[in-house]
Amino acid sequence: MKNIILGLLLSISYNFAATNNEMTVYKSPTCQCCGRWTAKMEKEGFKIKTIMTNDVYAVKRRVGVTPKMASCHTAIINGYVVEGHVNASAIKKMLKDKPDIIGLTVPGMVVGSPGMEQGNMKQSYNVMAINKDNTLEVYEKH
Repeated sequence: MKNIILGLLLSISYNFAATNNEMTVYKSPTCQCCGRWTAKMEKEGFKIKTIMTNDVYAVKRRVGVTPKMASCHTAIINGYVVEGHVNASAIKKMLKDKPDIIGLTVPGMVVGSPGMEQGNMKQSYNVMAINKDNTLEVYEKH
């Protein structure tokens, strides 16, 4: 039984590692919550390349993030957009399932989302899928 469990764990780890887990994050040099988010993503196994820019909105426009979808930083992984303080669980699910979407977003700056922790304060929020027609739908609830 122990060998079966070990085999399953290795298989799960390999499957995540086999995907391209390199994420490019575009952020303002002055945004601290973005740094906290990227640190959390690194702990979750993502390889982070950070590009500092004073015009994150130009990046957002280039990748199709509208103002209603926007947050402070924009990341790209395997051709998907990850906008704002999206949970690692949602990103991993997206990479595994490969849905036909632009990417994921947590619009705004939600207290309690990854990188936006404020002690015990936590707001409920949804990770939203960004559909190719620029509509949003709930992908994960938190």
